[in-house]
Formats: sequence, structure tokens, C-alpha cells
Amino acid sequence: MDIWEYIGWELLNDTDITDVVGANIYHGLRPESGDPCINYFEVSYELLGGNQFEQAYYQISCRASTPGVAQDLARKVAVKFQNAKRTSNDFDIQMGTVENKMLLPEPDTDLYHVPVDIRFLYSENIVS
Repeated sequence: MDIWEYIGWELLNDTDITDVVGANIYHGLRPESGDPCINYFEVSYELLGGNQFEQAYYQISCRASTPGVAQDLARKVAVKFQNAKRTSNDFDIQMGTVENKMLLPEPDTDLYHVPVDIRFLYSENIVS
């Protein structure tokens, strides 16, 4: 399992989140349909500690037709990953840290977008 698979697994297995978006959770670009929805992607990556740890920054984008729903969804995501230190589905997260969150109207889609920037520190057994 890679970090992007771990994030998707965590989001899809959280009923507080799926009660809002259903299965509208995507790795990569936002789909053309789906309101509300989440898409997520890696924005930065580095190896640490003599290649024993990896650190990746992910943007988890929460979108909805109203600002309240978008912000509530983003808060659920932030709470999910803030101070995350756990093993889930055989993936070992050392720490999850919410770095930033903001509300952005998207005039071209008529949606509100709340990107949540999260830093993940993890060890992955394929690092050599």
C-alpha cells in the first residue's frame, strides 16, 4: 500500500465523511460531477532519516454547493488526520499534521472549495 491508497482507504472508511460525500472521493483531479466531493493529491515529497522515513504533503480538497457543507466536510477531514499516529490496513503513519485550510469560492463551478493541506510522516517498507 502506498500513501495515496492509505488516504483513500481512511476517507472511504470514515462514515462521518461518507455520510456527506458518499463514494465521491477521488485520487487526482476533481471529477466533473459530484457534489459534495473530495479529491486529493500529493503536492510535495521528501525522504528523511537516511531513507527510513518518508514525508508527503497532500491537499485534500473538499467541495460543496454551500460554504457551510464544504467547511464542515473539511473539518471532518482535518480531525481525521490531525495527530494521526496509527497503523491502518498495514500502513504505518508516524504523524499526520494539518498545515492549512481555507475557503475558496469557485465561480467557474459554482462550488465552494476548502483545501486541507496535510503533512504525513510515515515509514514504508519499500524504501531502501
